[in-house]
Amino acid sequence: MKAKIFFLDGMAIIFAMMLLFILLITSFEAVCYWTPGYYEKEFEKYDVCSLLAYWRGEEMSLEGFSGVIRQTMVYLKGGRENLIIETEIDGKMQEFYNEDEKSHMADVRDIFVFSITLRALAILCCLAIAGACILMEHWKALYYLGRGYMRACLLIILVLVVFGILASADFTAFFTKFHEIFFKQGNWMFDPRESRMINMLPEGFFSDTALRVALTFLCSMIALLIPSALFVCFGKKWGYPAGARS
Repeated sequence: MKAKIFFLDGMAIIFAMMLLFILLITSFEAVCYWTPGYYEKEFEKYDVCSLLAYWRGEEMSLEGFSGVIRQTMVYLKGGRENLIIETEIDGKMQEFYNEDEKSHMADVRDIFVFSITLRALAILCCLAIAGACILMEHWKALYYLGRGYMRACLLIILVLVVFGILASADFTAFFTKFHEIFFKQGNWMFDPRESRMINMLPEGFFSDTALRVALTFLCSMIALLIPSALFVCFGKKWGYPAGARS
């Protein structure tokens, strides 16, 4: 009996961590792809038209920036072959990105596509684990899955608190460390006098987006905590499993 409980608890933790990964990637997608007018609001907030004019002496409309970011996000998700995007700058059609920017964005695209692929695999694994647990214990498997999810959430909340404190204390340092870890080739540093991209996407945009993704992830995580807690509470009320403690 103890070996069976240990196995089910282990499967439940794996299920929970994969489910949380699915929620994280989906939260990012929800903010960056499913939020109407998000980029336009951020562009207005940071006045990217004025930033471009100040650093590079170029004129570009807000509609032009919106068109560029829409095509960029399609590219990052694997929906277009290249980042050759032309828009009207100083009254004539020009290519927006330079070669260094394209190189960096290609690396970002690799991470995007890899994360989406991992999410698909995680969904399949969650379905397989849930199915196996249900076959073993029928509806009582919900007790183990709920308990595993609650335990995993406690760990993730602690991690979020730590990262939140670090990011709020010095977002620039946090942002820099993130890029040093994921982009070791060092092609992520840009001069606003040479890069249109960094004028379109200033640091404030990334801090806003990171906060929005974190809040979306936290809300979705809490939403699933409610049924998980109910599964555990009802399981204990009905005396299942015998001798188990959460």
